[in-house]
Amino acid sequence: MKRLIFTILIFFVSTSSALFAQSVQTGIEFYEEGNYERALRIFDDIDLPESNLFAGKSYFALNNFLKAKYYLNKVDNTSDDIIWEARYTKALADFQLKNFGASLDALYNIKQNSRQLSVRREAYTFYRDLISYLTLDQRFKAFRAVDNDNVRLDLVESAIGSVDLASARSLFSAYKNVTVDPDTTQWSSIESVLDDSARYRQRYNPDQFPDAPDGITYNIGVALPEFHLESSEFEISQHLYFGIQLAIEKFNSENSDKKAFITYRNTDALASNASSIANDMVWNHDVDAIIGPLFSEVAAELSKYAELYETPLLTPLANSDNLNLNHNYTYQLNPTFAIQGKKMAQYAINTLGYDTLAVIAERGSLGEPSAVAFLDEARKLGGEVVRYYVEDLASDGYDISEYVQYFNPEVDTVFNYNIDAVYAPFTGNIAQTLISSLLTNLEAMQSEITILGSEEWETVDLDTRWLSQAEIYYTKTFEVHEDSPINQEFTSSFRLRFDTEPNKFAYIGYDAANVLLETLKRVKNPVYLREGLEGFNNYRGLITGVSFRDTQINQEVKVKKATSEE
Repeated sequence: MKRLIFTILIFFVSTSSALFAQSVQTGIEFYEEGNYERALRIFDDIDLPESNLFAGKSYFALNNFLKAKYYLNKVDNTSDDIIWEARYTKALADFQLKNFGASLDALYNIKQNSRQLSVRREAYTFYRDLISYLTLDQRFKAFRAVDNDNVRLDLVESAIGSVDLASARSLFSAYKNVTVDPDTTQWSSIESVLDDSARYRQRYNPDQFPDAPDGITYNIGVALPEFHLESSEFEISQHLYFGIQLAIEKFNSENSDKKAFITYRNTDALASNASSIANDMVWNHDVDAIIGPLFSEVAAELSKYAELYETPLLTPLANSDNLNLNHNYTYQLNPTFAIQGKKMAQYAINTLGYDTLAVIAERGSLGEPSAVAFLDEARKLGGEVVRYYVEDLASDGYDISEYVQYFNPEVDTVFNYNIDAVYAPFTGNIAQTLISSLLTNLEAMQSEITILGSEEWETVDLDTRWLSQAEIYYTKTFEVHEDSPINQEFTSSFRLRFDTEPNKFAYIGYDAANVLLETLKRVKNPVYLREGLEGFNNYRGLITGVSFRDTQINQEVKVKKATSEE
């Protein structure tokens, strides 16, 4: 009887082992197909070294690096055939978590001791790339975190030429102070470089960003509101997201050594959501930058957390002049109204050759900062703003004849100014009423004064006016050239990918994502993203040009001339 029970027990154990092995192999097949979630449903239920390895690798592929480390730590030293692969994957996870000291120690150990040639070779390459990739601050923290003095020496030696001379000397001094049993064979070559400032200057290139290790991933947060399908605003968020997604997919298809991923969160229209969204994106997804949101109140709140976590926030549409006030990590793709006023003043004086100008705008409107900036810039350029009216026009029923009459030198008998142009940055729901009022008054005066305006002036129907020959110029920030080959290619790709025609917000989303992706491609290390964005200039996107020119606001504004259709 005992023998029968023992035989049955052996049968069940061997059968279970075979079933487990078969399940693990099935899970590995799912992993190799890229079906990581399905693979995990198998690996999570099996506590074997191989299943733990591939559970860790699956979580790593899903960017859940902490869970990846949990499973990789379960692969013990008795599993000699896979332990080094587990340690290498864990080192990669520590790199993504910015635990650079732990990653370097592990990589150094693997490249020195692993008997698996392929793993040792990959560890050596990644170690070499990582130790050159670090910023000075990251290098300092890694220097203190590592346990191996040889790694510390490599951190010092790889810093030569990538950090300034004073910092390099401090790093070497710190190494000599903390090393218990130093290997001094490399000291003389390091000291000779550090003692010769002229020689060091030849090696030092502060404008060159170190290359990133192959396989680096970037995580782009997207914070946009969701709208009901029947809402008129539904396609704004949807097409912005589709444009971002298409840019990410194109980036990944063109770069085999780096990848970008999207983490999306719904902001609704509530500023109170900003805290949970920002914390979730940083704490749980380690985003490198965030695109969004739409609403000014949410953007203002989210910008506080961008500052707190030093995570750049790129707003695709918001153009409030107060959004990045005292915030160093908020960037605006859409030029503010103040920038538009400044650019119009430059155009009036430098391009049109005007020097005698007038301004009329509604107090408290979005056009007021445009008017103020126009006044300041015109004066800086030597122009004279002889009439400046930023008034409560609503209190007069938007009757602006009281102000416009003084644009006529025959009425203005005191000063008799011959005004070249009037800047009228009318905005909002009342813009068309004010535009009509200004044109009516100028028609009555039979004035030939040039009109400079905001984007609302684009829709003026000159053919129905006496002023059909008047020159009207207006600022424009977003414009799609549908006949452009690049835009036609985008439209075709967008239609094929999402089975719909792109609207202008799809183009904006695509350009916004590309601004971040092109910057990351140039600076490699996300820590340099802020510096890279401020130096991001002369980009020609699908719908807008982008130049930050050492600011946080896009400085590219087009000035267009309104024309009659005749």
